[in-house]
Amino acid sequence: MAAGLPAGLSSLLLQSQAVFTTVFAVGLLGERPAARQWAGLGVAVLGVLLVASRLGADRPVEGFLLVLAAAVAWGLSNIMMRRAAPPDMLRFMVWVSAVATLPLLGLSLLVEGPARVSEAVAALDGAGLGALAYIAWISTLAGFAGWGLLIRRYGAATVAPFSMLVPFFGMGSAALVLHEPLGATDLMAGALVVGGVLLSAAGARAGPPRQPSGRTRRGPRRGTCLRNRTKASPRRGAG
Repeated sequence: MAAGLPAGLSSLLLQSQAVFTTVFAVGLLGERPAARQWAGLGVAVLGVLLVASRLGADRPVEGFLLVLAAAVAWGLSNIMMRRAAPPDMLRFMVWVSAVATLPLLGLSLLVEGPARVSEAVAALDGAGLGALAYIAWISTLAGFAGWGLLIRRYGAATVAPFSMLVPFFGMGSAALVLHEPLGATDLMAGALVVGGVLLSAAGARAGPPRQPSGRTRRGPRRGTCLRNRTKASPRRGAG
């Protein structure tokens, strides 16, 4: 966005991570999305490409490529969360955020320079602190913890297309808060994105069943109770 790409368009293009996530999930995790999921993803991608086709002076190619690179990184992180499958996703995100602090600070100092970082810290006001708290606690920790939990349970290829709903809210918020214009092409692209998500969700396979493990846990307890009763009967009879 700092390179000149509008906020609403950035939120839309970033959701191409669903495409990268699905491709990575197939190649690295061996997941096999259903045909309807592929079709829904294709429809949603058409919406992304429709907006991307309007790149020009007010929508620079550099910004487009930067957002696309971020989408690739997000896709890889989805695969990593799926592969890691931590038992407590919130704690996992807390530690991921803590570990990322120093590398991100180093990159900020390298790219933006110490003077600009100092100016940004000195200029923090109530609105800036509120935005920082929202990004840190809600959209990062709570949001990605829930996101990772869904990926672990249902699979990356199934969950990733739902992120295509983000542009619906991102573009709407940009129009309401930042007064970014929404043309007919943008609205048509948004409709394609939402329709593709719904189509993909309708073809999603259910997550791994949980009942067998529950039966396995209950079985030994019932068997143990029967064995205990059998062992206890002779003692009562002997008494």
